[in-house]
Amino acid sequence: MFRLDYYQWPLVAAYTILLGVFLYGILRPRRRAEWRSAGVAQAFIIALYAEMYGIPLTMYLVAWLTGRTEFSQDHFHGHAWAFLLGLGETGAVLFDIVGQLLIAGGAALALVGWRQVHRGTGTLVTTGLYRFMRHPQYTGFFLFLLGSMVNWPTLPTLLMFPVLLRVYYRLARAEEFEAQSIFGEAYRDYSRRVGMFIPRFGKVVM
Repeated sequence: MFRLDYYQWPLVAAYTILLGVFLYGILRPRRRAEWRSAGVAQAFIIALYAEMYGIPLTMYLVAWLTGRTEFSQDHFHGHAWAFLLGLGETGAVLFDIVGQLLIAGGAALALVGWRQVHRGTGTLVTTGLYRFMRHPQYTGFFLFLLGSMVNWPTLPTLLMFPVLLRVYYRLARAEEFEAQSIFGEAYRDYSRRVGMFIPRFGKVVM
């Protein structure tokens, strides 16, 4: 089986830049609070890939706590959930696949949502993904974060995950107050029928 190794700093740099483009290009921070939130998200990305392909500090800790040196010596053991649960390499592959699917699906959701709202040119968008949820870009980002932790958990990202959920929830609420001031009752009616991050299939906007 082909396996990578740690201390692959070009990979760390490449993923940091690539996902930074996604973060700043798709979520599009504008106000100061949004830039601060994007900075926290960028820190999550750096912390994740610095351990995934750089120095596995979390795996060193897991190896010390469990007495199992393979967690720090074998890169594949970075898919730590499966090995901690006793599911072995087959379980690690499954966790990897599920995590990657969540990452890819989240990125696609965020990209499609961004394209739809961008094409709306300032109008209230209630078609496409926006028929099912009011913030598909953030939902996609949340799925990306979740997939990252399923695929490759680290202590910093596990601690930052709830912080990022709260930060982007507050940003979404701020955007909704702004939308209500612009679109008035039309947006309030829309928000009553469509879920914020999760679809309400019984109340789809037609």
